[in-house]
Amino acid sequence: MEEKIGVFLSRMQPLHIGHIGMIRKALAENDRVIILIGSSNKEGTVRNPMGVRIRRKILDEALLEEFSKNELERIIVKELPDWSSEDDFASNLEWGRYLYYNVVSVSASRCFSMYFSDEPQIIQNWFQDDIIKNRVELRIFERNNMFEAVSSTKIRNAFLNNDMDYIKKSVPNSVVKRFDEIYEILNKVYTENKMEE
Repeated sequence: MEEKIGVFLSRMQPLHIGHIGMIRKALAENDRVIILIGSSNKEGTVRNPMGVRIRRKILDEALLEEFSKNELERIIVKELPDWSSEDDFASNLEWGRYLYYNVVSVSASRCFSMYFSDEPQIIQNWFQDDIIKNRVELRIFERNNMFEAVSSTKIRNAFLNNDMDYIKKSVPNSVVKRFDEIYEILNKVYTENKMEE
């Protein structure tokens, strides 16, 4: 019987309880889970303020805090760079092929379940119908119905406003512990972007 593979892709800007919940869901339903840190080649923008090094450190720390040794043995973490601009919707299928072949190269499996908690039409436009029908199962979860609609955008704003109540209920301890470091990055990026406006 073929191993069941779950895939979770996120930019984790920063990591939050919704991401942890999606990883838990994928682990409960699959033999192995591939976590892809998206936009690994992007940093210093409002949408992608943090570089991949700090995002990877935070994720690694959170995984150690949140998951058992047995669960950790079933997780693979990889970085996935973007190759197009954020609003290049014309290349959705090309992005889907790029994503698909990256997952296949890591998992050595042509079939997997993709876990997603954003607008369903986004991920549905990544894959051709025959891929969805035969190889990629889309596991879409409505963000507003899960984890109190937590989002990285809200968390970044909470960091900038020093809203520790929201931060502590929305992120794992590995993010809270790096408050000063994350605040410094966000403050710098947001200040620079305001000056450019």
